[in-house]
Amino acid sequence: VNEIKTKKGVDLLQNLIKHYLSQCNFFQECLAATEKLKQYIEALIAELTTIKHRQDEEKRQLCTLREQLRSALQPEQKEDSLSRQTVYSMHQLQGNKQYGTEKSGYLYKKSDGLRKVWQKRKCAVQNCYLTIAHGTPNRLPAKLNLLTCQVKPSQEDKKCFDLISHNRTYHFLADDEPECVAWISVLTNSKQEALNVALDETKPSGESSVEDLTKAIIEDVRRMPGNSTCCDCGAPDPTWLSTNLGILTCIECSGIHREMGVHHSRIQSLSLDKLGTSELLLAKNVGNSGFNEIVEANLLSPSQKPTAESDMAVRKDFIVSKYVERQFSRRSGSSPEALRRSLQGAVRSREVFALLQLYAERVDLSQPLPSPAQEQGEAALHLAVLLADRTSLHMVDFLVHNCSNLDKQTVRGNTAVHYCCLHNKTECLKLLLRAKANTHLKNEVGETGLDIAHRLRHTHCEELIQQAQNNQFNMHLHVEYEWRLRQEDLYESDDDLDEKLGPVKKERSSRPFSLYQTPSSDRADRGAYAAVGRRLAGLVRDTRREIYALPNSHTRSLDSPPPPPPPSSP
Repeated sequence: VNEIKTKKGVDLLQNLIKHYLSQCNFFQECLAATEKLKQYIEALIAELTTIKHRQDEEKRQLCTLREQLRSALQPEQKEDSLSRQTVYSMHQLQGNKQYGTEKSGYLYKKSDGLRKVWQKRKCAVQNCYLTIAHGTPNRLPAKLNLLTCQVKPSQEDKKCFDLISHNRTYHFLADDEPECVAWISVLTNSKQEALNVALDETKPSGESSVEDLTKAIIEDVRRMPGNSTCCDCGAPDPTWLSTNLGILTCIECSGIHREMGVHHSRIQSLSLDKLGTSELLLAKNVGNSGFNEIVEANLLSPSQKPTAESDMAVRKDFIVSKYVERQFSRRSGSSPEALRRSLQGAVRSREVFALLQLYAERVDLSQPLPSPAQEQGEAALHLAVLLADRTSLHMVDFLVHNCSNLDKQTVRGNTAVHYCCLHNKTECLKLLLRAKANTHLKNEVGETGLDIAHRLRHTHCEELIQQAQNNQFNMHLHVEYEWRLRQEDLYESDDDLDEKLGPVKKERSSRPFSLYQTPSSDRADRGAYAAVGRRLAGLVRDTRREIYALPNSHTRSLDSPPPPPPPSSP
């Protein structure tokens, strides 16, 4: 029994030793984990300290900036009570609130013609718009968005004031001084109301000025020569736009355009889609007539074209031949080197129809130009970006849509995106980003377009590229461009229409007719003469084609002499 008890004691001690060893290993592992955690905590403390210092510095800078902005935006102290108003006034004229925001009555408006006569017109202010009746009863009144207008009283005559819109200055004369004060107050109050509505996101705002501009451009595009009928079949009132070609088609032909693919034609609806002004650049500068003069120049007979009653198979055969195979396009017969020089000349002269002619001849629009402006290997798109301004943005848009390589690099590795960031061409950059140009390509010094914009502090370019890289870029965007709308509804009388002065767009009909013929075929002879006949017939049908009146510059400023008193009878 004692021996048995002795053996059990040994087993007990062995088990106790094993337990001790396991506890020792456990605490050693805990100690090692604690040491690792200590190192992490020390690194975290240092990082948090750095972050806290940076936040304190940013907070200090923001506070300093806030104080600077407060002092910069603080209006000059005035003695009257208007200086203490808290409404957002933009430091502009403040109207007398007792007159309200709506008024109707008669004002004398000074015409823009040679005679500068005062004409009595019925005017009304309502819903933040001013409507001005025409002298001709059957014409719709002009409608001005007061949000984008400014009212200025005359310093010489207390009965006179000016209304300045985005493209024209209107001169008005009231019957007496109190009536003039009332009109100025109502117009100013209505403008302030429109501004408050636009700034208050909780209230349903009206149509923005950009939307109004888009609608005006679309209406102007519809009135362009040839745009009253489909570019392919002649169906009336086409409503589908090819944004990369600048033409209008009917719904049946637009379906075939979609089948061809976006590399041939990008179709959008003028009425169903929400278009940005950037998508109307080519439509405003090309049009059905100008396009067909080049792309259908060698069409043998008008009977070859489908009609509004043609079935889809006939339409498809013609459209594929016209756009994909380009069978009917005018051919210059020039050498490749001459075509390269013509490409550079077209971009330098900003002639979109010369560019369209080269496109119709299947010239590679991405090939290097013979005489680069800055770097060897420049393509037409590089040159167009360098020369771009508010009047030539459509040239960049045509090349962006129709060149084969949007990311063509010069010998220094610069793409068109690099050029935009180097020269701060924000409107061109919008068009490139809309077409999904590559923003990650680097030049020979390892810089992307974003790096260049950041280095040169071109903040707008930097923001646009960051939006594109974060998938926040608006594809239906607005661009700053000289639209030069005809705006027929803003001419208030026949005198104005007859006496309008200003430069007009050079008529393309004055270009010499192409009598180029292929000597090997009688059929080609007939085609060339048929093309000339169609163009002559088109000139007879529309003798006033493409007269684009620029905004009139003959407007009176506040420094000019006061207007004469109104006539004794209207």
